[in-house]
Amino acid sequence: MIIQNPFAGAFGLDIGDLSIKLVQLAPVSFLNKKNLKIKELRATSLPPGLIVNGEIQQPELVRKKILHLLGKESAGYKKSIRSSWVAANLPEPKTFLKYIEIENPDNDEITSVDIAYHAKKHLPYELEETYIDWQRVEKKDDFGKTSKILLGASPKAITDSYDYLLESVGLNPISLEIEAISLARALITADKDYKGEARCILDLGATRSSLIIYDNDSIQFSTTLNFSGEIVTSAIEQELKIDHIRAENLKIEKGLNYDSINPKYLPIVTTIAEDLIVELKTAVLFYKEHFNNTNPVTHITMCGGMANWKNIDNFISRKLKISAHPGHPWKNLFNKSLKFDQAKSLSFSTAIGLALRAVQDPFLSGYTK
Repeated sequence: MIIQNPFAGAFGLDIGDLSIKLVQLAPVSFLNKKNLKIKELRATSLPPGLIVNGEIQQPELVRKKILHLLGKESAGYKKSIRSSWVAANLPEPKTFLKYIEIENPDNDEITSVDIAYHAKKHLPYELEETYIDWQRVEKKDDFGKTSKILLGASPKAITDSYDYLLESVGLNPISLEIEAISLARALITADKDYKGEARCILDLGATRSSLIIYDNDSIQFSTTLNFSGEIVTSAIEQELKIDHIRAENLKIEKGLNYDSINPKYLPIVTTIAEDLIVELKTAVLFYKEHFNNTNPVTHITMCGGMANWKNIDNFISRKLKISAHPGHPWKNLFNKSLKFDQAKSLSFSTAIGLALRAVQDPFLSGYTK
């Protein structure tokens, strides 16, 4: 941690398809910079269609929502956010993150040219149309012939659209970060030794979900899952022939449990949950078969709004025979006196990870634009 953060008041901003969340942290005291407190915690909903699958469709309307969240436009917040420094996220479906191994050059100095050469073999995008970033995680062997690299990438069109959006409301991005990195920063215990075990972070959101595998002190890979709160609600709505609001309320009230009034309810949601299990099994198996020096997954840490869905944690634990529980996204604030709503906090996990980046590691290399 640096002695003094030059980006005073820097905060985290999580821009999603249906909501925007803001978290601003600050040290408890000048002499205790490791222990953090919550300075601001804000959220605003977005109507469907403004951002779709991570792509900003109506930037002017999104801009107004951000200004409202900052307290600079319309009523709602008594105090405005004065700092212009922000750590924001890039949408998971529009980014790429992979752990690769490369041969070290003779002088042992890895350059952007070296990374570009190897990245081209892995990227799902054209290199010329992509921003890439990376971090050397470790050398693989004692002779230093190869290195492990965590490679991050995002299409320039997507990255530039988020950059322009933030600048249009007077914000200065200190980083645009892949969501998986932010989630890991919040949900992986900073001072814990995970030797011999791997962890999964399962982000179950309103419009999209993802699985991240953390092993050997680093994210190994992440993948998008075909599961979301909206998918569940739409299935209930269509199969039970009820309106969207009733379907949403039924989903929240009953979770993965039987409903005596609607006997068809449980089979509907169980089918979707079973499909999620198949995807999770496939992802974990892929990791075991395609990565070296893997450790067994011993725990699944859940986050996102759908992590609160009743009985979903027990369902996953039973089906995968791996312990799965909602995470504690505030734990790396090292503040035992902090009081918070656990269920509400899960949907703030990405914003919390971004806020930790903003207050602790503004100069962190890698994973950013």
